[in-house]
Amino acid sequence: MKTSHLYLGYAGLIPFVILALGSLFDNRHAEIFLIDYAALIFSFLGGMLWTLSMKETLPAHVALVSVSAMLWAWLWLLTPAYNWFWLAALSFVALWLYEWFLLRRFIEHEFLMLRGQLSLIAALSLVLANF
Repeated sequence: MKTSHLYLGYAGLIPFVILALGSLFDNRHAEIFLIDYAALIFSFLGGMLWTLSMKETLPAHVALVSVSAMLWAWLWLLTPAYNWFWLAALSFVALWLYEWFLLRRFIEHEFLMLRGQLSLIAALSLVLANF
Protein backbone atom coordinates (compact mmCIF):
# COMPACT_ATOMS: atom_id res chain seq x y z
CA MET A 1 0.00 0.00 0.00
CA LYS A 2 1.25 3.46 -0.82
CA THR A 3 2.30 5.66 2.08
CA SER A 4 0.24 8.49 0.62
CA HIS A 5 -2.92 6.38 0.95
CA LEU A 6 -2.09 5.73 4.58
CA TYR A 7 -1.66 9.44 5.31
CA LEU A 8 -4.73 10.41 3.35
CA GLY A 9 -6.79 7.78 5.12
CA TYR A 10 -5.84 9.14 8.52
CA ALA A 11 -6.30 12.72 7.32
CA GLY A 12 -9.88 11.79 6.48
CA LEU A 13 -10.44 11.17 10.18
CA ILE A 14 -9.67 14.78 11.14
CA PRO A 15 -13.26 16.00 10.55
CA PHE A 16 -14.64 13.01 12.48
CA VAL A 17 -12.53 13.77 15.55
CA ILE A 18 -12.86 17.58 15.46
CA LEU A 19 -16.62 17.51 14.90
CA ALA A 20 -17.13 14.85 17.59
CA LEU A 21 -15.23 17.00 20.06
CA GLY A 22 -17.21 20.05 18.94
CA SER A 23 -20.45 18.21 19.59
CA LEU A 24 -19.40 17.61 23.20
CA PHE A 25 -19.73 21.35 23.73
CA ASP A 26 -23.38 21.28 22.58
CA ASN A 27 -22.51 22.65 19.18
CA ARG A 28 -25.53 21.62 17.10
CA HIS A 29 -23.74 22.60 13.90
CA ALA A 30 -20.91 20.20 14.71
CA GLU A 31 -23.42 17.36 15.09
CA ILE A 32 -25.08 18.16 11.77
CA PHE A 33 -21.74 18.50 9.98
CA LEU A 34 -20.53 15.24 11.53
CA ILE A 35 -23.46 13.16 10.31
CA ASP A 36 -23.19 14.85 6.91
CA TYR A 37 -19.49 14.02 6.72
CA ALA A 38 -20.17 10.46 7.89
CA ALA A 39 -22.75 10.07 5.10
CA LEU A 40 -20.25 11.40 2.58
CA ILE A 41 -17.52 8.99 3.69
CA PHE A 42 -19.90 6.03 3.94
CA SER A 43 -21.05 6.75 0.38
CA PHE A 44 -17.39 6.90 -0.65
CA LEU A 45 -16.87 3.44 0.86
CA GLY A 46 -19.88 2.20 -1.08
CA GLY A 47 -18.35 3.67 -4.21
CA MET A 48 -15.11 1.84 -3.52
CA LEU A 49 -17.09 -1.40 -3.33
CA TRP A 50 -18.87 -0.50 -6.57
CA THR A 51 -15.51 -0.19 -8.32
CA LEU A 52 -14.39 -3.47 -6.79
CA SER A 53 -17.61 -5.13 -7.96
CA MET A 54 -16.57 -4.56 -11.57
CA LYS A 55 -14.16 -7.48 -11.23
CA GLU A 56 -15.64 -10.60 -12.71
CA THR A 57 -14.35 -12.79 -9.89
CA LEU A 58 -16.41 -11.06 -7.19
CA PRO A 59 -19.80 -12.27 -6.02
CA ALA A 60 -22.82 -10.36 -7.32
CA HIS A 61 -23.81 -9.24 -3.81
CA VAL A 62 -20.89 -6.78 -3.74
CA ALA A 63 -22.64 -4.45 -6.21
CA LEU A 64 -25.86 -4.72 -4.20
CA VAL A 65 -24.08 -3.91 -0.94
CA SER A 66 -22.26 -0.97 -2.54
CA VAL A 67 -25.43 0.69 -3.79
CA SER A 68 -27.26 -0.14 -0.54
CA ALA A 69 -24.49 1.57 1.44
CA MET A 70 -24.83 4.74 -0.63
CA LEU A 71 -28.63 4.79 -0.33
CA TRP A 72 -28.41 4.09 3.41
CA ALA A 73 -26.08 7.08 3.87
CA TRP A 74 -28.40 9.21 1.76
CA LEU A 75 -31.19 8.42 4.21
CA TRP A 76 -29.07 9.97 6.98
CA LEU A 77 -29.12 13.22 5.02
CA LEU A 78 -32.83 13.08 4.24
CA THR A 79 -33.88 12.75 7.87
CA PRO A 80 -31.63 15.08 9.87
CA ALA A 81 -34.04 15.21 12.80
CA TYR A 82 -33.39 11.54 13.51
CA ASN A 83 -30.42 10.72 15.73
CA TRP A 84 -28.30 8.64 13.32
CA PHE A 85 -25.11 8.52 15.39
CA TRP A 86 -25.41 4.98 16.76
CA LEU A 87 -26.73 3.49 13.51
CA ALA A 88 -24.08 5.30 11.49
CA ALA A 89 -21.36 4.02 13.83
CA LEU A 90 -22.68 0.47 13.55
CA SER A 91 -22.87 0.88 9.78
CA PHE A 92 -19.16 1.66 9.52
CA VAL A 93 -18.31 -1.39 11.60
CA ALA A 94 -20.78 -3.63 9.74
CA LEU A 95 -19.43 -2.65 6.34
CA TRP A 96 -15.89 -3.39 7.46
CA LEU A 97 -16.99 -6.76 8.87
CA TYR A 98 -18.67 -7.55 5.56
CA GLU A 99 -15.43 -6.80 3.73
CA TRP A 100 -13.35 -8.73 6.28
CA PHE A 101 -15.42 -11.90 6.31
CA LEU A 102 -16.74 -12.04 2.75
CA LEU A 103 -14.22 -10.17 0.61
CA ARG A 104 -10.81 -10.63 2.21
CA ARG A 105 -9.74 -13.01 -0.57
CA PHE A 106 -10.18 -10.13 -3.01
CA ILE A 107 -8.85 -7.18 -0.99
CA GLU A 108 -5.27 -6.59 0.08
CA HIS A 109 -4.75 -7.47 3.76
CA GLU A 110 -2.94 -4.18 4.56
CA PHE A 111 -5.84 -2.24 3.10
CA LEU A 112 -8.37 -4.18 5.17
CA MET A 113 -6.36 -3.52 8.31
CA LEU A 114 -6.25 0.20 7.51
CA ARG A 115 -9.99 0.19 6.76
CA GLY A 116 -10.61 -1.46 10.10
CA GLN A 117 -8.65 1.18 11.98
CA LEU A 118 -10.27 4.05 10.10
CA SER A 119 -13.77 2.60 10.52
CA LEU A 120 -13.24 2.05 14.24
CA ILE A 121 -12.13 5.66 14.81
CA ALA A 122 -15.00 6.97 12.67
CA ALA A 123 -17.47 4.82 14.63
CA LEU A 124 -16.05 5.89 17.99
CA SER A 125 -16.28 9.53 16.92
CA LEU A 126 -19.94 9.07 16.05
CA VAL A 127 -20.63 7.37 19.39
CA LEU A 128 -18.77 10.13 21.25
CA ALA A 129 -20.89 12.75 19.49
CA ASN A 130 -24.02 11.07 20.78
CA PHE A 131 -23.17 11.93 24.39
